Amino acid sequence: MSDLRTRLRRRAGTIMVGGAGLLLTASVGTLALPMLGGDSAAAEADAQEAIAELRTQADEAEDELATKHEQLLAKLPGADVERVARDRATGRGLLLTLTGTSSSTRSVAETQALLDARYKVLGPDSRALTEFVPEWMSATGAAQGSGTVYRISDLSIDVGGISGLDYSYVGVARLDPVVLDEDEAGPSEFVLLSFSTAQDGTVTRLDVYRTETKSRDALLDEGSDKKGTGG
Repeated sequence: MSDLRTRLRRRAGTIMVGGAGLLLTASVGTLALPMLGGDSAAAEADAQEAIAELRTQADEAEDELATKHEQLLAKLPGADVERVARDRATGRGLLLTLTGTSSSTRSVAETQALLDARYKVLGPDSRALTEFVPEWMSATGAAQGSGTVYRISDLSIDVGGISGLDYSYVGVARLDPVVLDEDEAGPSEFVLLSFSTAQDGTVTRLDVYRTETKSRDALLDEGSDKKGTGG
C-alpha cells in the first residue's frame, strides 16, 4: 500500500513537470516567431496575441492537471477526496489567521494569548505560536505598530502522507502586500505550511515557517520565470 501511494505521488509529479515543460517549450517557440519579422508593430501585435493564447492554454492545462491530480489522489487506498478538500480549507484558514497577525494592533504577547485560547493545536509548546508569530509580526512591522496587510496570491497544499485515519499535508504560500501605490509595496513573503488532521477534521499538528531571504528570492525568480513564459 505504501509503495502504491509513493508511485502515484511520483506519477502526479511527473505529470505536473511534464505539463509545465510543454508550456514552456510552446511559449518560447511561439513568442520567438514574431521577433523574426521586420515590422515591429505587427510583431508586437502577434506577440500579444500569442501571449493571450498561451495564457488560455496555461489555464486549461492547469485545470486538466488539477483534475488528473485529484483522480490520482482518489486511487490512493483509503484516501477520501472530500476530506482532503475540507482539510485544505482548514489549512488555508489557519494560514490566513496566522499571517493576518501582520496587521494586528495587539502586542505580540496579546496576539499569542488570543491564538492560544482560540486554537488547541497552538499551545505553549507550539513553535508556530512561540516562534513563527513573533518573527512574522516583527518582520512585517506589526510588532512596531505599523503592520502590513497581505493577501494570499498563491497557495498549494498537497497530501504529504496517510497513516491510518491521520492525514498530513505540506504547502507553500505566496503573500503579496496590499497597498494603494505599487511603488511603495514591500517584498512578497513566502510561508511554508505543514499540518496533520484527525478523521473528524481536528488539526493535531501545525508547523509554519517564514522562508529565509535566499529561498524567498529563489521563489520570486521562479514565479517571474513562469509569468514570462505565459505559465
